[in-house]
Formats: sequence, C-alpha cells, structure tokens
Amino acid sequence: MPQRVFFLLLAVVLVSCVGHEPDFARSLAVRSPADLVLINGKIVTVDPKFAIHRTLAIKDGHFAAVGTEREARLWTGPGTRVVNLGGRTVIPGLIDSHIHASVAGSTWDFELHWEFTRSLADGLKQIASTAKSQPAGQWIVVGGGWVPSQFIERRPPTRAELDAVAPKHPVYVQYLRQAAVLNSAALAAVGIDRQTPDPPGGRFGRNPTTGEPTGVLQGMSAWEYAYNKIPAPSFDGMWQSFRDCFRELNRLGVTSVDDLHTSGITFAQRRLLAEMARSGQLTLRLNYYVAPNDPEDELEQLRRAASEVKQLVNNDMFRFAGFGETLIRGTGDGDVLSNPQGITIQPAAKEKFRKLVRFFAEEGYNFHLHATHDKTARQLLDIIEEMNREVPFSRQRIVFAHLEDATPETIARIKKLGGGISVQDRMVLTGELNVELWGEPKARNAPPLRTMIDSGVPLGAGTDGFRSANYSPMLSLWWLVTGKTVAGTSIRDRSQNVSREEALRMYTIGSAWLTFDEARKGSIEVGKLADLAVLNADYLTVPDDQIPKIESLLTIVGGRVVYAAGPFAQLGTGKSR
Repeated sequence: MPQRVFFLLLAVVLVSCVGHEPDFARSLAVRSPADLVLINGKIVTVDPKFAIHRTLAIKDGHFAAVGTEREARLWTGPGTRVVNLGGRTVIPGLIDSHIHASVAGSTWDFELHWEFTRSLADGLKQIASTAKSQPAGQWIVVGGGWVPSQFIERRPPTRAELDAVAPKHPVYVQYLRQAAVLNSAALAAVGIDRQTPDPPGGRFGRNPTTGEPTGVLQGMSAWEYAYNKIPAPSFDGMWQSFRDCFRELNRLGVTSVDDLHTSGITFAQRRLLAEMARSGQLTLRLNYYVAPNDPEDELEQLRRAASEVKQLVNNDMFRFAGFGETLIRGTGDGDVLSNPQGITIQPAAKEKFRKLVRFFAEEGYNFHLHATHDKTARQLLDIIEEMNREVPFSRQRIVFAHLEDATPETIARIKKLGGGISVQDRMVLTGELNVELWGEPKARNAPPLRTMIDSGVPLGAGTDGFRSANYSPMLSLWWLVTGKTVAGTSIRDRSQNVSREEALRMYTIGSAWLTFDEARKGSIEVGKLADLAVLNADYLTVPDDQIPKIESLLTIVGGRVVYAAGPFAQLGTGKSR
C-alpha cells in the first residue's frame, strides 16, 4: 500500500473517533481482558469531580477502567468474571483512620458484642445463652463500644441480673472505657469484696448500708483492676479471631484501617498478623502505629520497635505507618468523660515529648497524636512547631486525632505544619454526657466539622472502636451528617454538620491522605488499588435515619472478594493481590 494511502486511511479512522466515546481510544491500550467487571451500577468514584459512572473493570488488583457499558465490554474476555449490580451503589472501600482493630481482633471470638443490641433484655439473653453453651467457671465478657442510652431500658445491667442469667460463670460487662459491671462470681474471681480499697482514680461501687460491692466499677483504673485478671484468650485461636473481626468490618464496607497501638497488642500478635498478610489471609489493609508499652524510657522503646518492625512483612496489606497515639505518659488527655477540661502537661513530660519529636523529625517517621481537647493540642503543637524550626518536617504526615473542641487557631496551626486531623464519632454515644460536662454551647460545636472543612486542613474520619466507641462506619457517617446520638438527640449545631459527599470524602480519600496513600487508594480511579463496597442501599439518597442500617453486599480488596452476601453470596473469595 502506498504510504500516502496508508496515512489517509489512518486519518479517516482517527477522525471517526472524534465526538464519540473516548473509551474506544483508551481501549487501544488494553493488552488483555480484566479479571472482574462490574456493570449496571451506580459507581460513586469520589474522584475530584465526585463523578458517578455505571461500570468498572479490575485487573491485577487495580482499577483498569471506570465508565460506560461500552468500556466494560472492551475489557471483557473469556476469563473475565462479569457481575451485574442491578443498579446498586458502589463506593470506594471505607478507611477507618483511627481504630484499635488489632487489640479488638485478638479477643473478638472470646467476647460478646452489644454494639447493635437495642435492649438490655436482649443483652441478658445473649449472656444466658452463652452460659448454657460453655462450662461453669468460664468467663463471659462483654466488651465496650456501647452505652446504656442505646437500650430501651436506658440503663446497664445490675449485679443481681447478671447473677440470675449466669450464676455459675464469672461475667464482666464493660461499657465504653467508662465503667464495668461484674456478677458475684466475677467479683470473687478478681478479689473485690467489702475490704478491697478503691484504686487511685477509680471507684468500686458499694451498698451504702452494708458496704457490699454492687458490682459497678467506675473509672478506667477500677475496671482495669478486674479486666487485667481475666485469663487471656488462647493464642491458638487468635488467627481465626482476627479473621472474624476483620470480616465484620468488611461487612460494613471497611477495606483499610489505621490501627492505633494499645498496650493490649504484643509483638508476637503483630508477627501473627504479618504472617496472615504474607499468606493472603488478611481481608483488610492494616496500617499500624506503634507506641510504648511501658511509661519509662519511651524513646528507647520506640527505637527498638522501629528496628523490630523491619523483621515483618511490609506491603499493601500490612504496613508500619509510624508512631501513635499516646506516646508519653502525661501527654494523653483521655476523653471527655474521664477528663472534661483537658490537661496541663508537666515539664518532665514535655521534655520527653520534645526528644521523641526530634527523633521523628530526624528519621522521617509519621506520628498520630491523641488530643481530645484543644488545650492539649496547643501544648503539643508548641513543641512540634519549635522542633520544626530546628529540623523541618518534610517527609512525614503529622495527624491529630479527636480534637472535639478544636478552635480555628489550632486547626490553622495544624494545617500550616502540613498536618491533618482524624475525627471520630465518639460523641454519637456520649453526646448527652458531653452536654452535662461541657454545657450545651460548647457541646453543640463539637467537633467543629464545618470549620475544619472550610479551613482546608486534610481531614479523615474513623470510629475509635472497639472499646471507646461503636466500630460501625455507617453509624459514624450518619453522625457526621446529622450530629445525632444513638439515643436520637440532636447535639451538634446544624451549621457544623457536613454533607453526605463531604462525609464520604472524609472516610475515603481524606483518610488515605493521612498515611500518604491518597495516590493509591481512597477513590475509584484508574490505576488505584481496587478496594470497594457494593451497598444494600444508596448512601447518597436514603433517608438520614436509614444510613446506620447500610451494609455491604460485596466488599472487594485489591480485586479479591473478601465479603459477599445476598445476591452476591455465590461469588466466594479468592487470593489477595
């Protein structure tokens, strides 16, 4: 063919593409079919334009295409699995930017869970049923993550009620990190009687006439006195316990977590998680932070930890993210219930924190700090800003968590440092108590979500589950949008609420930013990790009170189905990528 004729024909082909679907041009680059194609859906991409499409294609664990039915056909081949979504809504996999997933997972299968229980009567039935199925003398534990105000009875159980349903089993029932109730067998097992003195900062409830313990342990030091004496779960069963806990998060559309350290997690448990990641058994991406387990020599502990984590696998499923959240004793301010007004950090603690911050600055480590109160955050920022002038923070992300009474000035300081904020929905459970402790004017502005968004500071979202709060991201999204508590009380002023789009951005691309992952996950865009959830209802359009009831019908992490229910139950699971 003469060269002139060839180029003339080529020009005709190219011109014919002009004004038609751009997918054709993109399809020229397709070298092999996709592994999975989802069609006939409402694909909420959470890209910069918040675009909504009908189909997407996944190949090698990443999004290969997002667009129209035509593009889906171009990516479909003999080996492609095609799933018709039936018009259902798809969102990027949710990222909880502040949760204690590892420590919760280590005990998940050995505890009862009341997060979604709506009556005390039902909770007591769960305990009675468990008592019938396990040997006498075996502990029955209900973890935190719930509050009495979610029950129609509006109260916790009593010692007598726990005795009635499980007289031969020690029973421990904790709500939030506020209090616990024990039955008679549990009180005897941990050694609490009339003569037992109250621990510092805590209180053992007693009958005012007889002095007999009521079973109520008020304050962290009081319930820890009992909880720390409960036999630890078998390490042999921990693998399955982690899997069951993480699949519960998958059920709610969670595909990634920023896992904050607590003293309950050991290096051996972290090594087990690393092995799960290496063998493809993790069903969510776990970015973990490390903190000291002992209040002495914190800097040396973190130096050792930085060396130890190098022994572990470090990949897209299991990754060391940095240090956090409470790094020096005396710098953490608890929550509003335990510490309503914040703390004054003492000079010795400030000096220790200053040394840690220098270590982070020099080595380039991210750090994620607990600061419930603006007062606490201001003191920590003073030290961070001072260090930034000496050793500029240029390689890390600095995150402040909670900040329930943050002022515009503190928000601006965090933004100027190049840092971000992770907001949790703890007040969805404690809003009424916050009003009592703070007064209505302050509580109605907490947290100042609109002020944060309008400031432009990077903003992620999470739950602070599992002890301090309910772990459901859908309950959290509802709270971000409405400002209501589980008891139905509207606390936050409407002027500080956010839209559903803004809330979803916080829970996806916003949370991804906090760990340098905004270019890799957090939205449904070509080239990003294929993490998504197909919902049982349209998050963008259902009535507000239906948002907490939303669940995932199909959760995918890196192109692998990790949770499937309802019409998609037959899809099963595959290997992680």
